[in-house]
Amino acid sequence: MGQQVVGLADYTNVPKTIATVLSSGKCSLTELSTTLGVEDMWWWLEIITVDNYNQMVINRAQESG
Repeated sequence: MGQQVVGLADYTNVPKTIATVLSSGKCSLTELSTTLGVEDMWWWLEIITVDNYNQMVINRAQESG
């Protein structure tokens, strides 16, 4: 799926699910730890994934034309 960028760092001490939600800026660690639950985290992951996919489709459409 396109070119991969070499040399990017990965989160080694934080689960990828939590890192994805936090790095998206959709919610904070405090919110995940206090008011949100695991189900909320999975919902955020779905939202982030769909948003990223849709942005990729938009970008490709703009590049094509």
